[in-house]
Amino acid sequence: MKLTIIRAGGIAGIIARTELDTKALPKSAAQAFAGEVARANLDEQPAPPAKAPTPDAQLYEINLVRSGPTITVRYTDDSMPEDVRLLVAWVDSRPERVESIEM
Repeated sequence: MKLTIIRAGGIAGIIARTELDTKALPKSAAQAFAGEVARANLDEQPAPPAKAPTPDAQLYEINLVRSGPTITVRYTDDSMPEDVRLLVAWVDSRPERVESIEM
């Protein structure tokens, strides 16, 4: 299983990518990762409200690759559900994550 978080927007308009793959995790962390993904329930999250984001809003695209189709969800800071926010924070806390900046 692999999760990619793409952050775009904000004042600087930089695109940042964070990836975490279970292959890079110790077994106990991979199990915890699976639990975080299950709690976030990305395939059942409702679409965010159809309102224009505020100027300079941080935009998030989250892609989950696992057996079955890839799941993609998009949020702003204001529209992200709390369980998804906790998943993003968990991924950001892992030293095994891979980060890159795109211009």
